[in-house]
Amino acid sequence: MTGAIGSRTATTWRLLAVLLREEWRLHTRLFGGWRFALFPVVIAALAVSATVALLETGTAEGTILAGLHTLALGFGLYSGTAGFAGSDMLENVFGRLSLLLSTSTTLPLSRTRLLGVFLIKDALFYAVAFVLPMALSNAVLVGASTTAPVAVGALWLSLTLSFAAGMALTVAAIAVRTRGTPTWAIAGVVGAGIVGLWLTDSLRDGWTLFVPLEGSLLGTVGLAVGTVLVGVVSLAVYDPTYGRPSRTAGDRFARLSETLPLGPDSALVSKTLLDLARSSGGVAKPFVSATILLALIAALVGVVDSITGIAPAPGIFFGGVLGLTAFTTYNWLTQFDSLEDYLAYPVSIDDVFRTKRIAFVLVGAPTVAVPYLAAVVWFETTLVDAVVGAVLLAGYALYYYGLTVYIAGFDPNEFLFDAVRFSLFTLGVAVALVPTLVAGFVVVPPTGTVALAVGLAGVGFGTAGVVLSSRAGPRWEKRYRANGERR
Repeated sequence: MTGAIGSRTATTWRLLAVLLREEWRLHTRLFGGWRFALFPVVIAALAVSATVALLETGTAEGTILAGLHTLALGFGLYSGTAGFAGSDMLENVFGRLSLLLSTSTTLPLSRTRLLGVFLIKDALFYAVAFVLPMALSNAVLVGASTTAPVAVGALWLSLTLSFAAGMALTVAAIAVRTRGTPTWAIAGVVGAGIVGLWLTDSLRDGWTLFVPLEGSLLGTVGLAVGTVLVGVVSLAVYDPTYGRPSRTAGDRFARLSETLPLGPDSALVSKTLLDLARSSGGVAKPFVSATILLALIAALVGVVDSITGIAPAPGIFFGGVLGLTAFTTYNWLTQFDSLEDYLAYPVSIDDVFRTKRIAFVLVGAPTVAVPYLAAVVWFETTLVDAVVGAVLLAGYALYYYGLTVYIAGFDPNEFLFDAVRFSLFTLGVAVALVPTLVAGFVVVPPTGTVALAVGLAGVGFGTAGVVLSSRAGPRWEKRYRANGERR
């Protein structure tokens, strides 16, 4: 009995080591060795410089720490889906390959156990590559002293716990989904919980549960134990044999193509929309991403208000930030797609990019409109602020989309860990977003002059986004033809 347990433990450690090595090899193959190796350096530079800038503007330390935990929790929510990614999606990114995670179908390995080790690997890998560089911000907060290393370590553990909690929540939602629970029911429970906390004025208390540095030792231990418990129960509930029920469908492609008044572009746009609808999660995925961002930002606004007594102009603030959903929406539209798939058709790469832009507008408009309306109603914004924020949202969404497609081409998910592309994208976002957030916090409610300036900024950046996206097709077609590959 003891020998069997020891053998199983040794196998688990070997699996963990191999998975970590596989993760490193995949990232370095995808981004190039030095481009990925520099990614933590970029994150550290951004975190430290942002902390210095926020301190100079009088931002409280508690607000900065809350923002860091928001980022860690949000990245954890996103990372929790990694172990459940479909092989088709991975092949579109990496080409034909065989991942260790998929070997449970051919080797005597438990799918549940392998998935559990995979999630532990993700938690360890990203805790070092992503969370640790963020924790260096605490060295700025405590100043140059002998306690700085201890402060950085404490923040690292706190952020890592928030990150792991986010992963566990996503894994739990996916596990429940494999037992036949509808997606709308899961989203309804999450939404009802957030609304309940808000109505009972307990939103800050609920948020504190995910910020160990703000809570008690007992609360921190409780979060750690709860995260492990949720993860274990989720793996036990998860059904690895689950598949979407088979359905009989009519010729939706023909009907959709005939309905869209887009002429020759109707076929390619219809293909993109149907690919999204038929993928796991369907058209709800962009809305879920936008809702998660809305909830995280709304919680952060509440924390800032409670600490500093300053609340931003809701329309300008949410209009600028929710535009970032352009990245996730475009990512969903291309995640199960690749340029190679279109080489068999009599279309150019420029045609593909143009129709993707049309599909983005069709999907992205309602995706951002719904959470934006919820935000302005929730925070009781003024009419001027709401209108200016709407203009800002439309313009910035087009700009963020144009920036994404111009830098990343058909693979937006690839530059998340590419130091060069990520730096360019971050700089492009900061140029538009930082002044907007400053205006949203300084002038509340916005004056006529500020409203006009912000509105013109939205129109200007939106125009820039259209120009960038229109040039993305020829740019990437030229690179693709010259190099013979996507990169």
